[in-house]
Amino acid sequence: MTVTSTPLLKAAIGFAYVGGLAFLAAGVYLSCRRRRLHPLLLLCISAISFSWIEAPYDWAVYAQFPPAIPRMPSWWPLNMTWGGLPAAVPPGYIAYFVLPAVLGAALGRWLIARFRWRRPQTLLVVGLVVGFVWAFLFNAILGARLGVFYYGRVIHGLALWEGTKHQYPVYDALAMGVQMMVFTYVLGRTDAEGRTVIDVLADRLSADRVRSSVLSVVGIVVLGTALYGAVFAPHLVTKMQGRVTAGPAAQLFPGVPNQPR
Repeated sequence: MTVTSTPLLKAAIGFAYVGGLAFLAAGVYLSCRRRRLHPLLLLCISAISFSWIEAPYDWAVYAQFPPAIPRMPSWWPLNMTWGGLPAAVPPGYIAYFVLPAVLGAALGRWLIARFRWRRPQTLLVVGLVVGFVWAFLFNAILGARLGVFYYGRVIHGLALWEGTKHQYPVYDALAMGVQMMVFTYVLGRTDAEGRTVIDVLADRLSADRVRSSVLSVVGIVVLGTALYGAVFAPHLVTKMQGRVTAGPAAQLFPGVPNQPR
């Protein structure tokens, strides 16, 4: 069955590609200016590096996308998204995770300067709040309410609009908020030379600039992947235990069967 993309769906896909490329280009530009990897570029690298986990995450939370969305080929790692992982996910992860980190870091720094609050705690709290709100607006409103994607099943009692095709698991926003919280901390807590805590550790391990940069990339990739795996784990456990049960019986998208339990 052929389904035509809606303007909203096209806008969401455009945000993924344009936003992802824009942040990546900005990170490369800033890195060239300072002659070492900029924290923004490190976050971009980290975000796209763990985008492969989106597919099993979708499977665990019963996320379904319109059939009009182009999909990744079958060889994509753990391509468990029902119908295939949307092709816009890898670049979209940059826009999705880096934007709230940039906003959170800017707001956190302003609050620190204005009220002289402690930097670590402020960045973490602001990052969590901004990340939660962003994830809610994107996933619950743009996604579930407006139909860019739906959640076929949720945990009973932990979702908004439960039992309808617009239902949204609030714990999803919390999980994404935690990921964005750490990104905010990494981006916002830099030293006088603009180095992140990962860069500082890399410089201690190697005085060579190239090797230090490689260590920074490895470090941010490991951190991002491990953190995303940690916030994904509860979803996987509840899915395997059969606790994700609430949802509508009707098909979420015409002509496309819902993901089975």
